[in-house]
Amino acid sequence: MDISQDILNQFIRSKLTNMDPRLSKIEKEAQKRNIPIVSKEVSRLLTILSMLKKPKRILEIGTAVGFSTLSMHLGCPEAKIITIEMDFDMVMEAKKNIKEFGAQDKIVVIGGEAEEVLEAIEGEFDMIFFDAAKAQYIDYFNLTKEKMAKNCLLICDNVLFKGMVVGRRYLKRRMITIAKRMNKFIKMIEDDPDFVMTLLPISDGVLIAVRK
Repeated sequence: MDISQDILNQFIRSKLTNMDPRLSKIEKEAQKRNIPIVSKEVSRLLTILSMLKKPKRILEIGTAVGFSTLSMHLGCPEAKIITIEMDFDMVMEAKKNIKEFGAQDKIVVIGGEAEEVLEAIEGEFDMIFFDAAKAQYIDYFNLTKEKMAKNCLLICDNVLFKGMVVGRRYLKRRMITIAKRMNKFIKMIEDDPDFVMTLLPISDGVLIAVRK
């Protein structure tokens, strides 16, 4: 079968029509303004995984306008979510969107560089989502590993990096370092005896791992 990933993604998105109208509003506004958010299929994946996991605490690195944050909240409204975003304007917009969901008592948005904020965050998490600077995934993992509870679910978006992790023929010159670091990150999780990992070729690639 010779069919492109873009065509498959478009088909999947065309079938995901039953989105919460509040979430749909955030998605459309972000797309109109070219604000990077997770795809529709990853949003739905986050909702389903949080429904299944029923986490008490979720940590997210990369809030943007809160689209992915609220996708997880819809799956498990009881969960306490701490989400980190470095862009002040995005922090303010995410807080506004979270308030419109009436979820401000469950979701805390922290502005700042993830590396600095993570060092100050205490306690363990049952679910962690990475969707920030792709070159920093290794650092995020090293800073969060000891914060992962037993059976913690780790989800990382964009790990296929537009196919550039596959090989040199797909690389853009200015992206070589990031692609190499992403490949190193994937191998690091796969080789870590504390984790069971898989890769899903949906959207731009999703890594899912569980801490044993």
